[in-house]
Amino acid sequence: MKTAILVAFIGVVGLALTAAEARDGGLYADDKNVTTGDLCNQDYWWTRFDLMMLDLAIEQRQPEGLIAVNLASTSPRIESLMKEYPRHEGLKQMKDRVDSVLKRIDPNASRNASWKPGCPWDESNFAQAWVNYHWGKMELAAKNEQQALGLFDNVQRNFGYLTREGRMADYPENLQKWVHHHKDEVDKTCEELRQRLNR
Repeated sequence: MKTAILVAFIGVVGLALTAAEARDGGLYADDKNVTTGDLCNQDYWWTRFDLMMLDLAIEQRQPEGLIAVNLASTSPRIESLMKEYPRHEGLKQMKDRVDSVLKRIDPNASRNASWKPGCPWDESNFAQAWVNYHWGKMELAAKNEQQALGLFDNVQRNFGYLTREGRMADYPENLQKWVHHHKDEVDKTCEELRQRLNR
């Protein structure tokens, strides 16, 4: 009898806690409390890529009109992330960086110019490889192996294109090294995940 009462009491407490969690924002309410660090989020990694390419484009003195075109999608993406992670300091810093650059760009700068060699901002093979590698690493760490395999499959395919002779000839040396450095790791990760998932 006492055991039955205890079980019932625990059940009531559990329901009460569940209701309280729902009132406080649901199962993923803790996401809103994240203040620093990388996020397991596709938009976050696309934003990180854009900021990396922004620094490279400015270093190379690429056409500022093209920079404005690419940042036009970056800014609203950061705003969306900030709604999802309102306390994340890194997102605020990214937003400040993008806004400061956009304010300095000549409004009359041509939006139809071409990139000078060496800036793969709009090269889909490199962009997808970079984003999906970092996102995939986080999904793998979170034990989301099915999702991680899909992402690493994409990275593996894009690395195949990028490592063809002469494909990255105009890339900065550090970006070329990044691809070659991670290629074996990606191949091994794909093989291990396919074995575990019977794919």
